[in-house]
Amino acid sequence: MPLPSPEARPRRRTARRPVTVAALAACSALGLLGAFTVANSQAAESGSAAPAAAAALPSYDHVVVVVYENKQYGEIIGSANAPYINQLAGGGASLTGMKALTHPSQPNYFNLFSGSTQGITGDGCYTPQSMTAANLGQELIAAGRTFATYNEDLPAEGSTACTSGQYAQKHNPWFAFKNVPLNTGKTWAQFPQNDFGALPDLSFVVPNQCNDMHSCSVGTGDTWTKNNIDAYAQWAKAHNSLLVLTWDEDNYLGSNQIATVFYGANVKTGTYAGAFNHHHLLRTFEDLFGTATHAGNAAGVEPITEVFSGSTTPTPTPTPTPTPTPGDLKLANPGPQTCKFNQSCTVQLTATGGKAPVRYAATGLPWGLSVDAGTGRISGKPWGSGTVQITATATDAAGTTVTAAFPLTVNWF
Repeated sequence: MPLPSPEARPRRRTARRPVTVAALAACSALGLLGAFTVANSQAAESGSAAPAAAAALPSYDHVVVVVYENKQYGEIIGSANAPYINQLAGGGASLTGMKALTHPSQPNYFNLFSGSTQGITGDGCYTPQSMTAANLGQELIAAGRTFATYNEDLPAEGSTACTSGQYAQKHNPWFAFKNVPLNTGKTWAQFPQNDFGALPDLSFVVPNQCNDMHSCSVGTGDTWTKNNIDAYAQWAKAHNSLLVLTWDEDNYLGSNQIATVFYGANVKTGTYAGAFNHHHLLRTFEDLFGTATHAGNAAGVEPITEVFSGSTTPTPTPTPTPTPTPGDLKLANPGPQTCKFNQSCTVQLTATGGKAPVRYAATGLPWGLSVDAGTGRISGKPWGSGTVQITATATDAAGTTVTAAFPLTVNWF
């Protein structure tokens, strides 16, 4: 018998209770005992035993995790192309030391969901329902929680298609595991837009390959997020719920540093510089709901606790930056820039304060671009494509040097 749809649950629960012998007997009478037995035996078979849920973690009614694609941290946080996501970051907790674990995309999704790549090294289509390893979905079900995923452009609930329009199986690892019911894989149309209380305990939202920023711009993904996720984000703050935004990997041109934002109830506003990765994020989700096991490498790391109210260490870094003393040399950060291949491109560097004259330099420029040391004007016709990280410097006559780093994306057309 298939597991009940998460949308069928009552809007609010007054308490969460462990499954008892009496409850199992009742489930047996309803023909559901087998589902509970399989789920718990799979947890014992594949997962690592977990201690009690970590202190300083809230007990949430709902957690929604949105996963995006292939962007460096600096392409999101502080970028004028992502005003809404930066609004969430400014009103929530932003991880500045979060990194993906590998390349390309698909192994990172498996790391986030199961604590391991499961031997996946590329983006090719996997065999559906072929794996039995412990994973977040199976652990939540075994713990008596509800779990679902909402996948934009998925052809139908439970579909194991490799691709369909802008949908790609490589961003949806849950269909690989036979211990996760296929009917937990929902279409985006099934996301309960008007009744967030009908959401499962934990759910993933995966936009299509345009709206997750894989094939379209950061601005496109930011606008999609505002239009489709903001209502839940604001509801979450008032209804003991949490929104998490994260990315699978960077664009291969950086250190694999990615943006990750927590927003909602019981979240401490600030930036947090701890060295985290997808395994820490998985462990956090497991401990938020007290799963009996930890999947794969999540068993060997600690949860991310400092972003939640009630934790005491470390202290969040204040989001505002100190105001420079008048007269100090300061180099304005031009923010993310975009040029076109073999077409004229100009970026102006501007320094204020300091002792004249000021000299400019820049590293990381693609071939075809150069900087005028006297004026700070970067110009030329770039050859190449993709996004590079530019580090600009300004040095005054007193020898004081300041820097600013920003991404430059060169598009083919």
